[in-house]
Amino acid sequence: MKTAIKLAATVLIGIPLIGVAQGQAKLNCTKDVKYGQEFLTKFPDAGSACQEVKVVQGEKWVRFDAQVKHNKDDHMTVDFLNKAGEHTSKPMTFVYTPDASLTLENKKVKAASAVEEGDKVMVWVPESRFGIYAQPGAAESKQFKVVSD
Repeated sequence: MKTAIKLAATVLIGIPLIGVAQGQAKLNCTKDVKYGQEFLTKFPDAGSACQEVKVVQGEKWVRFDAQVKHNKDDHMTVDFLNKAGEHTSKPMTFVYTPDASLTLENKKVKAASAVEEGDKVMVWVPESRFGIYAQPGAAESKQFKVVSD
């Protein structure tokens, strides 16, 4: 009987917390993110290309969608897309390691080398530093390095 009461109390206490978590305001790509100068120099259309902002381990991460223009010999060139799905600014090329993975339109791909021209990929960039990441929350990017912009 005591176990049932403890379980019921836990559930009742948790219900308001779930509502609070769901009621948190969404972060705004232009108002809530301070893009660094290095990032804006390489990617001046960042504000219009931002798709989503998440806070992971206390750090803001910005998601961008991009369309693959070229992928060969561990080098991938992408065009970033705005929220309307239109290309923004100039393409960016990055080199990736053989174990790099990416997310294609909500489907994770184990090898970036399997990504084909025309595929749409999701990449993450932390607010505090410039780098391309497959998932938000990484301490450093061992898989992707920008080589041209």
